Amino acid sequence: MRALIAVSIVFLVSGCESMGEKIDASRQDRCARAEWATVGERDGFAGNAMQAERYAEICGDMFQAGPYREGLQKGLARRPKPVV
Repeated sequence: MRALIAVSIVFLVSGCESMGEKIDASRQDRCARAEWATVGERDGFAGNAMQAERYAEICGDMFQAGPYREGLQKGLARRPKPVV
């Protein structure tokens, strides 16, 4: 019985590692293909102006801060102004 439990745990752990590697590869692929100006514009329009640090942490050197900031400013400018 203990042997069965031990084998089950080994398979579970190896499956989790494999899944983690797939998720990391998917993130890296999305970071490499990202149109950072478009991402920034979308975030600005949605009011999510605090995402740059998160993208930099997730994507590392693939994050392009300049185009992201330019897009963010465009998105913020397009945001509807609140009625006072």
